[in-house]
Amino acid sequence: EDDEAPKGVQWVEEEHRPLLPADGFTFESLQQWDGVQLPMFLAICGEVVDVSSSGNFTPGFGYGKLWAGKDATLSMATCSLKAETANSMEFTVGGLEKMQLDALAGWYSHFTHKYPVRGKLKEYDGWDFSKVTDLAKDMKPPNFGGGS
Repeated sequence: EDDEAPKGVQWVEEEHRPLLPADGFTFESLQQWDGVQLPMFLAICGEVVDVSSSGNFTPGFGYGKLWAGKDATLSMATCSLKAETANSMEFTVGGLEKMQLDALAGWYSHFTHKYPVRGKLKEYDGWDFSKVTDLAKDMKPPNFGGGS
């Protein structure tokens, strides 16, 4: 459970559902889902997740500043809080170390179970995340030292 009340634009079904791209998100189209213009989304393993209900994701601060409207896959795999790992596809699933696969699987499980999945990220079309999703079935998420 989140420590604080959510901040930023909140999901309103009637208002926001029609704005979801029917053919999937791109890095560019995901940017507007930043908690300021639209509810805050992030992507992990090709899944676009709505974190607008979380009090731990504030537009312009902390995790919200890092990952609002961005892909966080490499960040989650490497447990990195560096801005340059957001939207980075400089990795392969097969090239991840066991510890990184475990971390990514834990975060994937956390985000896709706790928050609504609103779509897919097209940049990952053709990527096979089954190693991650299979591991995720029995995992608890790692911790960056704070909430998520």
